[in-house]
Amino acid sequence: MSEHFTQTIVADFEYEIEDGGLPNPLCMVAYVLDEHLRHVRTIRLWREELLASKHPPFDIGPDTLFVAYSAWAEMTCFKVLGWQFPVHIFDLHTVYLAASNVLLPYDPDEVRKKPRKRLPDACRAYGIEGWERIDKEQISEDIGTGNWRKYGKEAVLNYCEEDVKKSAELLRAQLRGRLGLPPADVPRVLYWSNYSAKAVALIQAKGIPWDMPLWNLVQENKAAVIGELLRHFDPSYGSDDPIYTPDGEWSYARFERWLPRAGILAWPRLDSGALDISSDAFRLMYHHPDIGGLHALRDSIGFIAKARLPIGPDGRNRPSLFPFATVTGRNAHAKSPFNAHAGMRSFIVFPPDRVGGYLDWRSQEPGIAAVRSGDMALMAAYRSGDVYHALALACGFTTDPDPEHWKKNNPAMRQRMKTLQLGINYGMGVPSLARGLDRHPLIASGIIGQHRRTHSPYWQWRDDVVMRAMLDRRVESKFGWPLRITTSPNKRTLYNFPMQADGAEMLRLAAWRLCEAGIVPCMLIHDGILFELTDHEQIEHAKEIMRQAGRDVCDGFEIGVDVDQLLVGGARYRDKRPMAQKMWTTIMRALQAVQAIPKRALP
Repeated sequence: MSEHFTQTIVADFEYEIEDGGLPNPLCMVAYVLDEHLRHVRTIRLWREELLASKHPPFDIGPDTLFVAYSAWAEMTCFKVLGWQFPVHIFDLHTVYLAASNVLLPYDPDEVRKKPRKRLPDACRAYGIEGWERIDKEQISEDIGTGNWRKYGKEAVLNYCEEDVKKSAELLRAQLRGRLGLPPADVPRVLYWSNYSAKAVALIQAKGIPWDMPLWNLVQENKAAVIGELLRHFDPSYGSDDPIYTPDGEWSYARFERWLPRAGILAWPRLDSGALDISSDAFRLMYHHPDIGGLHALRDSIGFIAKARLPIGPDGRNRPSLFPFATVTGRNAHAKSPFNAHAGMRSFIVFPPDRVGGYLDWRSQEPGIAAVRSGDMALMAAYRSGDVYHALALACGFTTDPDPEHWKKNNPAMRQRMKTLQLGINYGMGVPSLARGLDRHPLIASGIIGQHRRTHSPYWQWRDDVVMRAMLDRRVESKFGWPLRITTSPNKRTLYNFPMQADGAEMLRLAAWRLCEAGIVPCMLIHDGILFELTDHEQIEHAKEIMRQAGRDVCDGFEIGVDVDQLLVGGARYRDKRPMAQKMWTTIMRALQAVQAIPKRALP
C-alpha cells in the first residue's frame, strides 16, 4: 500500500438503533496503520467525545485509506455526526463478496442455503480465527437495542476493538489473497466502495416517506383487509379447497390441486419437477385470467400480514439495500414497498413542498443486449422507441406501425412481448415460450426461429458469452464485477449475466454521481430510482445523470430514461397498471367497510 497511501485507518462503530431509524453512535475504535500496514496507534472514543467532535480524529484526505467491514454503516455514523466522508474507502465486505462470488455446479435437486457474509464469516474464509469464546450476535443485538450497560463501557469498547483488530488482519489477508481467494484489486475496490459505502449510506439514511396514519389503519384492521383481498384476488375463494387460508397463508399443495380444476393443465416447472412459483413463472401465465390477480395477492398479502417494514420515528421506511449481494452484482434490497406488489407503493406520500419522482431506464436489459452483441437490427429496434413493439411486429403479433398507439391499446400483448424478450435473454425453451404466449409449441418454435434469423449476431454473441465463460472459468461486467465459475454451471445464469451485471453497473454509477451532485435518491430499484427533490430542475438533472451512466456503460449508446411518476403538492404514488390500482382500491374499500376511513374519494 506504500505506493498509494501514507497511512491507513481501520475503524468500527458500535451504535444503538431503532428499527428503521438512524444509528445513535455509542463508541468508535480506530487503528492507525503506517504505509506498510503496521500498527502505529489506537483511537478509542465514547459517545460524549464523538458528539463533541466536528470532524474525525484522523486524516480523511487523499493520502489516507479508510477501511471498514460493511463500511456503509460507518459512513452512516459519519453522516449522523456531521463528519465529512473520507476520500478513499476500502470496504472489506465488498472485497469478500467479489472474491467469493462463485457459480456452483448446477443441481436442480439440491436445496442450497445462502452462506452468511458477516465479518466472522469473512475472517474464517481467509483463515483468521476469533470470537470463539463470545456470543457475538447476542452482544451486537444488546448494543443495538440499548442493553449494553450490562456489559459496561470498557467491555463494549473492547468488543469494538476486537472487530477492528480482525478487520486489520482481514485487510492484510485480502491484499495478499488466501485459501483460493484472489488478491483484492485495489483500484476496483476503491471504485466499488464509492457506491457500497458512501452512496448506500446516504440513500439508506434518506429513506422513503411513508403514510403512517393510513398504514397504521391497515394494521389495526388487518383481518378485514386480508379478507377483502382474498375475496377479490384468490380465484379459489369460497371453495372447499382454497389456495389461501382465511388468515392469508399460502399452500403450495392446494395451489397444485387448484390448477387442473381451473383448466390450467400446463404450468412451468423446475428441473426438479416441482412447480415453479417464481414471479417469472406467474408472469409467463398471465394469459390465464385468474393468474394476474393471484400473483398480485401473493406479492401483497405477506407484506400486509407480516408488517416487517422498518419504519423510523420520522415515518420513513429505510430498507437495507445489500449492495453487491447477488451473483450479478445487483442489490438484494429487502423490506421495502418495491419488494411487494406495485399496489403497495401507494403508501408512499411525499411532503407537499417536495417533488417526488420515479425514473427508470427504458427496456434496460434489451438495450444492453443490443450493444454487447453488436446486433445492428436489435439496436435499431431499441431506437424505434419500443423494443417490444418491434418484437411484436417481427413475430407477426401486430400490424400497428405506431409504437405508442400499440403500447396504449395492447398492454397484455406488450407484457407477453416483454416476457418473450427477457426469456430469450436467459435461454427460455419452446415449451415455456408456448405457455407464456398461449400458443401451440410449433408456433413458439417458429417465433424463436424467426428471432434467430432476424437477430443472428445476438444469438451468436449469446453462445459466445457462455463458451468464453466456460473456457476462462470467469466472466465480468463492464467495470469488472467478477463471477467465477466451477463445473457444470447453470447456462441461464451465464446467458443473463451480461445484461443484469451491466444494468447493475449503470445503477451504481448513476447513484454515486447523483449523490456527488447532491441529488440523493430515496430508493434504488434494479432499473429505476425513486427521488424526493426540491424542484423540477433537479428531475431534469437526475435524468441526464442517468442517461450519461447508460452511455458510459453502453459505449455511447443511449439507454432512454422515462419519468414514470412525477408527484407534487403532497401527491400519493400511484402505479399506472390496472392491477396495482385494483389492489389499492380493494384495500381502501376494506377500510371504508369497517368505517376506518370515510366513504369519500379514496386516498
